Amino acid sequence: MTIDKQKLQSLLWAEAASFRSDCAEWKLNTEALQEFLGEKTVEEAALDLLAENERLTKQFGELIDGLSSQLVQP
Repeated sequence: MTIDKQKLQSLLWAEAASFRSDCAEWKLNTEALQEFLGEKTVEEAALDLLAENERLTKQFGELIDGLSSQLVQP
């Protein structure tokens, strides 16, 4: 499942803000988040995003290492 990170972020912020303020919209925001995630839990989505972040960080590090080795060579 590909996650629309911007939509997920806005849904999470809306839920957090309404929960903190004990707002009546909290239930609606929770339902919108659950509908967006489908069968996934928030924790599963978070773990997927962490794994993607780790993968991208590793790729970026490899890219930087490759570029720096090219700069060192005469």
